[in-house]
Amino acid sequence: MNRKPRIETIERLIEPIIDKEGLELVDIELKREAIGLVLRIFLDTKEGGISVDELARASQAVGKILDEADIIRQNYTLEVSSPGVERPLTKPEHFKRFVGSKVSVKTKEPLEKRRQFKGQLVEAGDESFVVEVNGERFEIRYSNTAKAHLQVEIEF
Repeated sequence: MNRKPRIETIERLIEPIIDKEGLELVDIELKREAIGLVLRIFLDTKEGGISVDELARASQAVGKILDEADIIRQNYTLEVSSPGVERPLTKPEHFKRFVGSKVSVKTKEPLEKRRQFKGQLVEAGDESFVVEVNGERFEIRYSNTAKAHLQVEIEF
């Protein structure tokens, strides 16, 4: 999963701080929205389930280092939050941890004439992962993954 250079720079800068707090960097988004530029940083604990206090401490530490580094030269809003129940899968480690879970994946390039895959994550390696959709298995390279996240099914 290729990332934009500015996102990679931000990740390299903040990851040591996140690790020091005992947290995991799940994802980073930098988007222009109606309120202006928004930098979203999604954090979790390695076991899953992050507290508001942990997020607040991380937000202060990340905000300070980003201000000092001056990577984003225009005004922006920093949002630090948990990834939620449909957490994004952005690294091979994420895929490996959630083997057996339901996932939704969008590829950059079509794979067997399709780009959307919703099914069970059945394997995850260093270069690719396998999603089973209605009994059919699709091997998807991380480099061809545009977006992937856990798929939560709520039964009533």
